[in-house]
Amino acid sequence: MIPQITWGAAFVNSLVIEYPLDNPVSYSEDKPGSSTTLGQNAAASWLTGVDYYLEGDIRHIATNHGPSVRGWDGATGWGAFLEWARDAENLFRWIPDQDVPGTFVTARLIEPRSGPPALENSFRRTLHLKIQSTDGSAFTGY
Repeated sequence: MIPQITWGAAFVNSLVIEYPLDNPVSYSEDKPGSSTTLGQNAAASWLTGVDYYLEGDIRHIATNHGPSVRGWDGATGWGAFLEWARDAENLFRWIPDQDVPGTFVTARLIEPRSGPPALENSFRRTLHLKIQSTDGSAFTGY
């Protein structure tokens, strides 16, 4: 499965990720405000909900756009996407399989928030992506 991100006004911009995520992991965490108290003979929890996350490395990001892949540069490239997505109110769609665009999770960017991407030996870029589901859906298959 090759994932895709759609973003911007009406989700018209797209980033097709050239390869599956490296080191992908999806998981959940209790929402802020949740608490658990463990006693010797009893336990009590107050859960305000669950947040779902996906993390992984996106590799082989070229500088320029290709026929089917968005590179780093340009108005709809990875650099522009990261600048736009750093505003937590700007939500995007994570499409786990670009061949099934109707199946997606609405998400927000958690990382990277700053700093440069890593460079590979080929001078392509790599970045560690961490995203959070905003529609209550879990990231499955990772």
